[in-house]
Amino acid sequence: MTAPAASAIRMPVKSGGHIPIRAAEDCMVTKQLAKEQGAEHDASSGARKTQRGIQSMESGGRFLEYLADAAEPMTLADLSARSGIPTNQVFTYMVSLVRTGLVKRDPVTARFEPGPLALRLGLHALKMVPAVRHAMQPAVDLADRVGQSVLLAAWGERGPTILQSHSPAAMLHAGVHIGTVMSLVHSTTGRVFAAFKDLPNMSTLIRVDMGMQRPDGDRMSMKAFDEILADIRKRGIARGEGLPIPGINSMSAPVFDKSGAIALVITVFGVEGTFDFAWRGPLATDLLDTTKRLTAQNAA
Repeated sequence: MTAPAASAIRMPVKSGGHIPIRAAEDCMVTKQLAKEQGAEHDASSGARKTQRGIQSMESGGRFLEYLADAAEPMTLADLSARSGIPTNQVFTYMVSLVRTGLVKRDPVTARFEPGPLALRLGLHALKMVPAVRHAMQPAVDLADRVGQSVLLAAWGERGPTILQSHSPAAMLHAGVHIGTVMSLVHSTTGRVFAAFKDLPNMSTLIRVDMGMQRPDGDRMSMKAFDEILADIRKRGIARGEGLPIPGINSMSAPVFDKSGAIALVITVFGVEGTFDFAWRGPLATDLLDTTKRLTAQNAA
């Protein structure tokens, strides 16, 4: 069933003219959402006059915020309850947001979630972080020097997120690509973040991840994982045999920002048998030299 065309329904106004029903709906939605935003504007702007913007875009932005904060895709009823806006009015916004690619609608469940354009914008925002931006070319140079594939990851909304992937002439398809969220427990990239990232809920995230990707008999204990993290902190580097997938070995090291917080992780990985796995081998040495140089650059 399709929504009625906006031009087919008119509403009278005092001036004797007419306005489209969609414009009236926009006004109603904006007023509702303005209630939520009013306190924020009063606290932040003080005596400063708020600049005029496009109200329907601000309303759409608030729906995007609801989707971004949700733990799972949302229904029209969810969005209506969250915003206090009738579902038929929420639907008109979702139609436009889906058309732009900012929102995606599951054809089976009819639920809504951030779309491909929203994900691209999020990844782009992470890449624009100075520490990440400055590391991208050095990561490519590292891959060319050692002749292995290199990943650059930063912490995103869902965990360690791949922002760059570079391979030398011999391409390695390891099932990871830009936008992939790496396991905290079952990848060296994730383990470095687990070792150095200061998050109040990190222990919870680790426990959830611990049971997700391995059969019950292969699940690692928290005590064993804590020992791995302690070793990573001591060495400043993580290595994994068969991580992130069997037959692929990897080594990962952190880059820190000016405040001393972990900003990103650079991972070198390659096929078992052609990958130098030694703690003090040329590959590990070059990786650590690169990450330490970037950390020093961020601190300057």
